[in-house]
Amino acid sequence: MVRKIDRALMMNNVQAVPYYGDNWRDVKGELLFFDAQGIDWTRRIIKGLQLRKGIWRMGEFAFPHTIYNRCFPEPVEVIKKLSAEIGPENIFNTRTQFDKWTVYEHLQGTEVGEYLPKTYLFTGENLPALLIKHQSLMLKPRRGHGGAGVLRVTLAAPELVVVAAHGFAFPLWTEDVYLPFLSKAAPPGVYLAQEYIESLEQGGVKFDVRILMQKNKEGSWEVGGELSRVTSASSLLTNSYHAIVPAGEVVSGAILENLYGLSHQVAKALEMGLGSLGELGVDFLIDQQCRPWVLEVNGKPDKGLFLRLGDEQMLKRVYLNPLHYQHHLLQTKTNALGSS
Repeated sequence: MVRKIDRALMMNNVQAVPYYGDNWRDVKGELLFFDAQGIDWTRRIIKGLQLRKGIWRMGEFAFPHTIYNRCFPEPVEVIKKLSAEIGPENIFNTRTQFDKWTVYEHLQGTEVGEYLPKTYLFTGENLPALLIKHQSLMLKPRRGHGGAGVLRVTLAAPELVVVAAHGFAFPLWTEDVYLPFLSKAAPPGVYLAQEYIESLEQGGVKFDVRILMQKNKEGSWEVGGELSRVTSASSLLTNSYHAIVPAGEVVSGAILENLYGLSHQVAKALEMGLGSLGELGVDFLIDQQCRPWVLEVNGKPDKGLFLRLGDEQMLKRVYLNPLHYQHHLLQTKTNALGSS
């Protein structure tokens, strides 16, 4: 009979995660790492990588009690089938590739709404009016990741726009030229248009602030970590950063506390709209009046960024909070069975 492990992480490709192996004593129990290719639906087993007392080994196991999804994008059909096997309440982060428009729709009617740049579905035809209204826009893929495909479009004169992307910019004259070009570069329905916010600059650099929200052992949202990506003031995006620093180095304690509060509101609102979530990253821009703006919400935050800070207590939260949340799910399940 194959063994069942309580906590599992589903990944795009099964592999050992060094932090868990190096800190196995803090893991407190076994972990199973697997990918969709390792699932044998006929035999109802999973071939995966087990971590037990610091030792990694491949093996075959029964479906776990809880699953922490770390796949990007989320494998929708696989998650549906796993939900039928172990119960949908025992899988979290079922959405990791967020649709930016869907996120905007869920947040704009909440208290966070006033901290969102004005955002529109890009149709091509609406671009001239939006440029007159906002002067400069960011065109973003609705399901983009890592800044890929992002363009800035600025109305420089009545019949002239300047298009900027990573490392270059060029002018386009007249609507007859720039509308067809941009409709091809940013296909309507696939892209959205967002008002451009001028970032606060300090000493020739600009920055963002990422707040990592996670469920904890009580099943409540908490701040797992925070950091700032710093880049040249001339860069279009902070994705092309040259330094990762603690958020407290670039913003005041009062601003950081405000970002914590906004991030809690974002997490609670999106959980109601997007389903079973256990962690997400909220990216903020601070404008020239020191006002925060929610620019992005990430469904699969990059934990590797936090390794660069060297903050052991923060790293412990970042990596272990999801495992603690799995313990909470296990306890909830046990209590439910005990009372039935």
